[in-house]
Amino acid sequence: MKKSKTLRRVAAMLLAGTLMMAMGTTAFADNEPKNVTITKEITKDANDYAPATTFEFQITPGTPVDASEGQDAIYRGPDGGAYFAEGAGKITSAPDLSDIGETTTTVGTTTISIDNTKFTAPGIYRYNVTEKQGTYEGVNYSGEAKYFDVYVNSNKDVYAYTFTNTAAADGKDDGVFTNDYTMIYDVKITKKVTGNQGDKSKDFSFTIDASGADGEQFYVTYGDGKTVTLATGKDSQTITLKDGQSATIHGLSATDTYSVEEVDYTKDGYTTTVDGAKSGSISADTTVTFTNHKEATAPTGIMLNIAPYVLMVAVAAVLAVVFLRKRNSFEN
Repeated sequence: MKKSKTLRRVAAMLLAGTLMMAMGTTAFADNEPKNVTITKEITKDANDYAPATTFEFQITPGTPVDASEGQDAIYRGPDGGAYFAEGAGKITSAPDLSDIGETTTTVGTTTISIDNTKFTAPGIYRYNVTEKQGTYEGVNYSGEAKYFDVYVNSNKDVYAYTFTNTAAADGKDDGVFTNDYTMIYDVKITKKVTGNQGDKSKDFSFTIDASGADGEQFYVTYGDGKTVTLATGKDSQTITLKDGQSATIHGLSATDTYSVEEVDYTKDGYTTTVDGAKSGSISADTTVTFTNHKEATAPTGIMLNIAPYVLMVAVAAVLAVVFLRKRNSFEN
């Protein structure tokens, strides 16, 4: 019997410890303000940098929900109970080369603070967390309103909080706001070399540039797997392309601008034609083709002028052979 009681006590202690671990960082008993994290994700094309902008969030008291079968009563959150401390409520996104190749990237986090003193009665208190609509071109801002619920016990202490998703099986939400950054386009620069003297193995040099919002960057792929980055307000870049190769400036929105200029190869005998705009802005994927043509024509009349002499030499050779054969036959 004594052994059985001991086992029950040990089991109870283990169960209590497990529950405390399961509650993790969302459970607490003291009266100090607590924090919870909001995460900002961006979905984009693999060769695009994340946008250079700041995302802002706001917290407002939620709508009460009456108790019903299977539903707890939820109260309107008191003003200031959940709030953004100074400097919080904003997530700044900056282009980073480590994001290249990723189609979903986490650009940053911010925290919600909780003021325990604002809650004067036990219950579940609801807030709405939303993202403010921004104006950064190419970004589809999230219009989602997430429920953020705060749990207060009979001692009027906040003991748990969580983002809530009523459509989820476990009723929880991860606090991630996702924005699409896909309303952007690419400029493809192609190189062609034509003509009977066009050098298809030659590297032709181009100066390329792109510009957009402050801090915005543009990834460029070109040639045989080479890359370079263009940045707003920074110097242009020089690349080289051979016949059949191309370069692509990725991630241009409708008001971003680009420019591409090929070195002048007139002195080498090339004439250059361009199909497409060498500079400007775009609202769809665009291709600009540079064709360098070099042709050389042999002077006319050369074969006619030397033909009689060639014929004379040939006739003389034939006569010499015949003469020598006859002479040999006579002597024999």
